[in-house]
Amino acid sequence: MKRIYLAVAALAGASIPAMASASVTITSISGNPGFQTGRVIYTPGGIGGVGGPSTQDLSIGRIQMSGVDTLTNMPVSFNTYCIDIFNYVKNGTFDLTTLALSNTFKQAQLEKLLGYTAGFIDAAGTAGQKQNVSAAIQMAVWEIVNESGTSGYSLDNGLFQIGTDWGSVVPTSRGLAQSYLDSMSGWTAPTGISFKMMTAINPQNNQRQVFMTTSAVPEPATWALLIAGFGLVGGAMRSRRRSATAFA
Repeated sequence: MKRIYLAVAALAGASIPAMASASVTITSISGNPGFQTGRVIYTPGGIGGVGGPSTQDLSIGRIQMSGVDTLTNMPVSFNTYCIDIFNYVKNGTFDLTTLALSNTFKQAQLEKLLGYTAGFIDAAGTAGQKQNVSAAIQMAVWEIVNESGTSGYSLDNGLFQIGTDWGSVVPTSRGLAQSYLDSMSGWTAPTGISFKMMTAINPQNNQRQVFMTTSAVPEPATWALLIAGFGLVGGAMRSRRRSATAFA
C-alpha cells in the first residue's frame, strides 16, 4: 500500500484580511494547475526524515493551500511550491515571521527565481504548458535550496538531482528548469517585494512556507500577497522499499 505525502512551498496569489493576525490555519491542500511525477534524488539521504531514503517519488508542481486567518477567521488561499525535502506537510497552524535562510546567497537566488517567474504559469497557453512551467519552477527551487554550491546548478549532477527513469516529468519541463537555473544570474532581482516565512507551530514537524508581499498599500478588506516558500516533503519512512508519492 502506498503512503502519500504532501510537499509544499509557495508562489502565487493569496488573500488575507487587512486586519490579519500573525498566524494562519491551513485546512485544505490541492493541486494547481496539476502535477508531473518524478524521482527526486538527494545523495546524503534523509528525504522523508532523518536517516530516510536518498530517493523519493514525488508529484512535482504547484499546490494550492487554503485555510483561515486565526484572528479574523477570514479565508486565505496560497499557491505554493515545495522547498525543503526533509519534513512532510500537514494541515496546521503557522506563525508568520521574517524569511531568513542560513545561506543568504541562496536566499537571494530563491527570491530572484520566484519573483522573476511569478507570472509564468498564468502566461502559459494550454493546461499542459502550465503544468510544464509549474514543474520547472518547482525543480529549479529544489535545486537551489538542496545543492551544495551556489552556482553551476544541474539537475543531472551533484547532491540533488531529478531522475529520468521514472514518472511523467517531460523533457520540456526539465529543460525549462535548467534554463531558469542557467539564466538566473542575468535576471533582475524583484523590487517592491518583501519575503516572509510561515513556520508551523502545530504540528511542529510540519513544513515552513515563505510568502512575499507587494509594497502596494493594501485594499481595505484584503492584502494582495504573492507566495513563495518552504514546504517540506516526506515523512517518516518505515521502509526504503515502500514507495511514496508527495505532492509538491
